[in-house]
Amino acid sequence: MSQSKRQSSDNAIGARLREWRSEKGMTLAAVSARTGVASSTLSKIENELVSVSYYTLKRICDGLDIPIEEIINPDHKTFAPGRRAVTRANEGTVFRCSQYVYETHSTELSRKEMIPLIMTVLARTPDDFEDWNRHDGEEFILVLDGEIDFYSEFYAPVKLKRGDSVYFDSSMGHMCCSSSEEPAKMVSVCYDPRAHQQQDVSEFFSSGRLTVVRAE
Repeated sequence: MSQSKRQSSDNAIGARLREWRSEKGMTLAAVSARTGVASSTLSKIENELVSVSYYTLKRICDGLDIPIEEIINPDHKTFAPGRRAVTRANEGTVFRCSQYVYETHSTELSRKEMIPLIMTVLARTPDDFEDWNRHDGEEFILVLDGEIDFYSEFYAPVKLKRGDSVYFDSSMGHMCCSSSEEPAKMVSVCYDPRAHQQQDVSEFFSSGRLTVVRAE
């Protein structure tokens, strides 16, 4: 897949959000009330005046009770037993914000309990963020290249090098910053408890958990 085609998804997110809202007959104010994202921010996203982070996009989709794949990949499939998805190298759907570049995998399947991402970390300091990132569920991060300073709400910052990983409660505020010369790259797998609302996942969580595993 060409670079220009891969990047086209970045510009389509705002248009798809606007199209979905128009089809449902919802105003920006109504979407804001359901998602907690300001109407002015929603308008800027829809008109491609600002880029949207995964965390903001997930917040919007959760508030509207739609799969994130509805916006990232309109050709996605709903849940079915025995489903499978293969994403070839450099063929993930790409979008970005000022802190991260996201390459999303398995976007043809919706209502996934795990959301896999390859992320390039552009942020260099916590000042590059307006606020903590946070979303329901748990998250696993594995550093592929470079070094990352991992910040979290209830723990001291920790440096992660290639091969190191961290598993944490993602409702706890968190952010990643590159501390290597080149932007770091990492795998992020987010567990989404909303994927199957009928399942009782409360037993799997304790607030603010974090585990770091060092590379040998």
